[in-house]
Amino acid sequence: MPIGLAGLAIVCGIGAYKYKNRGAMSTSVFLMQLRVAAQGTVVGALSLGLAYTMANELGIKSLIAVNKY
Repeated sequence: MPIGLAGLAIVCGIGAYKYKNRGAMSTSVFLMQLRVAAQGTVVGALSLGLAYTMANELGIKSLIAVNKY
């Protein structure tokens, strides 16, 4: 959850800055690109959370210890 909130804050900050300096780009195109960036951030945060949970549940340390012998 904290990773997702941090990602949200970062994407919103970058989006606000880039919106101010977007040049001749239309608002609809800019918002479409911002939406894609926000969705990518969410997918990344979910993937990291899933990998962390799987590593804890499978016991990566115990798998490494078993493979040493």
